[in-house]
Amino acid sequence: MASSSRCPLVAFPAPLPLLVTDEQGRFCVVVDTARALARIAKPVVVVAIVGRYRTGKSFLMNRLAGTRAGSCTPVQAFPLGSTVEAHTKGIWVWLRPHPRDQEKCLLLLDTEGQGDIHSSGSEHDTWLFVLAMLLSSTLLFNTKGTLDKEGMEQLHFILNLADHVRTKEHQKADRIGSDFHRHFPSLVMCMRDFTLHLEVGGRPCTADDYMEHCLQMRKKGLAKACREFNEQREMLCGYFKERKCFVFPVPAEAQHLEHLEELPDDRLNPKFLSVADNLIKYILDSAKVKHVCGTVIFTHTFIELVEQYASAQRAHALPCIESALVQVVTLANRQAKEAALAFYRKAMGPVAERLSLPTLELNARHQEGVEAAVALFHSRSVLDKDHAHEKELMKAITEVYKGLIMKNAEASQCKCKERLLQLYQPIKVKVQQREFYRPGGFQEYQALMENLQENYNSTPGLGMAQENVLKVFMDQTKDTGSNILMMDKGISQMERNKRENDERKKRLEQGKRALQEQNNQKQVQMESLKNQLETNKTEFDKKVKRMKEQTLSIPEDMDIEDDSMDMYDMLENVLGFGLKVAFTVLLFI
Repeated sequence: MASSSRCPLVAFPAPLPLLVTDEQGRFCVVVDTARALARIAKPVVVVAIVGRYRTGKSFLMNRLAGTRAGSCTPVQAFPLGSTVEAHTKGIWVWLRPHPRDQEKCLLLLDTEGQGDIHSSGSEHDTWLFVLAMLLSSTLLFNTKGTLDKEGMEQLHFILNLADHVRTKEHQKADRIGSDFHRHFPSLVMCMRDFTLHLEVGGRPCTADDYMEHCLQMRKKGLAKACREFNEQREMLCGYFKERKCFVFPVPAEAQHLEHLEELPDDRLNPKFLSVADNLIKYILDSAKVKHVCGTVIFTHTFIELVEQYASAQRAHALPCIESALVQVVTLANRQAKEAALAFYRKAMGPVAERLSLPTLELNARHQEGVEAAVALFHSRSVLDKDHAHEKELMKAITEVYKGLIMKNAEASQCKCKERLLQLYQPIKVKVQQREFYRPGGFQEYQALMENLQENYNSTPGLGMAQENVLKVFMDQTKDTGSNILMMDKGISQMERNKRENDERKKRLEQGKRALQEQNNQKQVQMESLKNQLETNKTEFDKKVKRMKEQTLSIPEDMDIEDDSMDMYDMLENVLGFGLKVAFTVLLFI
């Protein structure tokens, strides 16, 4: 959904519905929201929150967004429910500027409360959890109380993840789930209304220590309940390698809880506010840019990812992470390639109207267009290990450039021939009238031809074919000069031989200049093609560097060095294509 002009606004004034369910429980993307996201192209840090309804999820998300519904009018916020009915339906999204990095966007996803009696049941809750997990780079699980049996039962989705997600299209059954940890987000447990003392084995501990203690607990026995108890903890630890925990005391007095969002901070529990502030700081400082298999997700490509996962759920298929990524990469890069090529064509449009141009000027304009077009491509495309669309872009730009070289050569030839015909016309008339066939006629003819060459060479704007066309012209008029020399009775045979030899040397020098000019033009064109590809290589390297900085790490299955070697191979292949272009031009002129 890339657009030729991105919306400069990087924030939504209010949350928007992103995914809604129909009567059959199928998720659908809200078109207007998708269009709003597609107009922006910035890397996104995606924070999603899941948990039971009426546990204060929207309150935390509003704090993370930097606003509160009751205190920041006219800026709206995620709706809060103060009744027994869940307020948020489906998944809502709020695009906010990232307070730590203006080059990124903060994408907040608030999900429908799980366990709502009016929802489609446990399968609906599972899909909410799965979609929030697949779309986020940091997943907040909001629960009340402790991580006891009841608290962990709220994470029963963990046991079913292998039945709802695939990382690869074709994967052996015994390998499903083995690589979830490489694709799943970091997990932040938010335990609300926590009233216990943080202790493990009678000693004070941190919230993280408490969480890890609960996750390491095991039950002895082979009963189904024991097996599920142990398996759930093993899976959670195996799937989510990066974990964090925050425990929140009760936020306010019971009579004020229904209007929690409207309460000013000085009416809230200071300890609750302190934990909330620590949570916000942790997320803003540590939450990574969303990436899939090392490919950074931008705002406009995020919506494509949403559509891929929602389409799979609607089709009763399993969302496949790598397949979704292929579709996102292909669509985003195709659009980026088309936008970049259109930009280059537009940039070279005025050049095409000014032919013929000197080779240096044509190639300078080409390089300017390439630099801008390639920068545009890499700003909108996502990292593709095969560089397929980069290769297509380089080849397409080279084809346009090749056409311009051909047209420039044709235009130069026409100008040069017209100018020579114009300068030669008076001489031609005298030749036809045989005015030079007399004693001293050759000297006059020779002087006029030398004057013709001086006037021709001083004519501006003749372009790249100037020397070559002059050489051809001088070769064509050679016999005329020889005939006039032979008929000039005022010249002795010895003098005639000398002048013939001089004329032969002049033509040889002219041929050398024409050949040198061709070689110079070939060299300039080759350098231009090389610069074109080096420009792409430089932009690609910048993208890889940004990816490393944004994702903080490179996934195990992505070898960036190998990608660089692939790029070098691509450069050589396209450069070979460029060599053919240069030699074709030389043959043409």
